Amino acid sequence: MPADDPLVTDRALARTYNTPSYADPFDAVQDYRAVLAYHTRHPDMGSGALASRFDLPRGRIRAWLNGSAPDAVRAIDTAREYGWLTAEFGDDAFTALNTLVANVFSGGSITESNYAPSFALNHRGEDSHVFDALELAGVDYDVVADREGRADEVRPTEDGTVLGRVLAVLGAPVGPKVDARLSLPDYLESAPADTRETFVYSYLENRAISHGGKATLTIQEERNRDYLAALADLIDDVAGGGVRLGERDIVVSADAARALGTVR
Repeated sequence: MPADDPLVTDRALARTYNTPSYADPFDAVQDYRAVLAYHTRHPDMGSGALASRFDLPRGRIRAWLNGSAPDAVRAIDTAREYGWLTAEFGDDAFTALNTLVANVFSGGSITESNYAPSFALNHRGEDSHVFDALELAGVDYDVVADREGRADEVRPTEDGTVLGRVLAVLGAPVGPKVDARLSLPDYLESAPADTRETFVYSYLENRAISHGGKATLTIQEERNRDYLAALADLIDDVAGGGVRLGERDIVVSADAARALGTVR
């Protein structure tokens, strides 16, 4: 990913939608923008004339002139208001998004039906870093407790599905992860050290297993081997060495764990 490319684009966000009558949902966004911009310059032109001008159904244009808009347009506007479309490495908005992407991989999910994200609280409970990330992202949330032996969850409320789509654009997996072929987000390849560190720390907070009085940590997950190898390489890079992929888990040596700081 070239450094000057936006990390989240309106085109990619639009393409998380299924827009009737459009093979590419972003085409609906472009048509909507073109029609409204033209109507602003020619306010006396009605829906029929605009339909002829743009070769679009009159009913669709009439709805747009009356305040309706494609879902993708509303999502783009919402994401822009939160600063997610202009987020850059190092700023608060992207720090929040990067942390939440790591949490989807390591302790959360995004539903396939509507992109609603949820995040399982780790061992720190109310002190989990996911609360800080959601507040930094600017979204409200609810905590869902008493889940019959399962970890409590935090779920974004208003605009949560737009957030889920933004996280998906950044590379967070959508749907069940156990049988999916996962890969780390592409942006991590060109990300600065602090972004890669934040991703790793967030991941370890959720998934690292300590062993009694030992400093060694392990991560045990049923994931595709190439994903685990890439994850081990990322953690190794951030720790400065001492991380390896075993047959069943990722092993973070005592020296690497100390270099990363206290995780547990």
